Amino acid sequence: MFKHLPWSFAFAGMLSIAGALAAEAGPQPPPEMAALYPRVGTWKVLMRTGPSESLPKGGVDNGVMVMKKGPGGFSIVQEFTSHGTSGDVVGQSYAWWDAKAKAYKSVWCDNMQGCVDFVTVVKGNSWTVELDGESNGKKVHTTIRATMSADRNRIEEEVANAYDGGPMHVETVSYYTRIPDSGAAGETHAQ
Repeated sequence: MFKHLPWSFAFAGMLSIAGALAAEAGPQPPPEMAALYPRVGTWKVLMRTGPSESLPKGGVDNGVMVMKKGPGGFSIVQEFTSHGTSGDVVGQSYAWWDAKAKAYKSVWCDNMQGCVDFVTVVKGNSWTVELDGESNGKKVHTTIRATMSADRNRIEEEVANAYDGGPMHVETVSYYTRIPDSGAAGETHAQ
């Protein structure tokens, strides 16, 4: 029995190496996902809304955004909650690289307006989203522009709307501050 022991260990070792190689050779996230990973972490959010038809005096909301890598790193997942002038908002989104479309695609769902899908244009530490929809019977074109600081610990985001083809007007400015120990800036977390 003992004379076969070295062969058994060798066979078990080969199986371990083969398993590790198979895991390494498995599907990997596209390299474009690296542009989204710096968002991973927990963020404190301060949203300032300017005066509008629906909110004549404007207002302030405070919240938390948690960004995580999705399964296998093929997406990032956002959990969002806020409270303030806008009420209690709970939202969730997924973002991923669509190789066929050569674009970052996302879906956002919240308890105030349902779900919307969109494309995000990413350039360095900045990104832009363009959306079309309706609000109170008016056609609305929304542009969201966000920029992450060079140290990857702050994000500033502006939401501008144009109603029925009118001029764009910035309605909300949000400030995101990374909560320490929530994921090092730019760190890619193990799955």
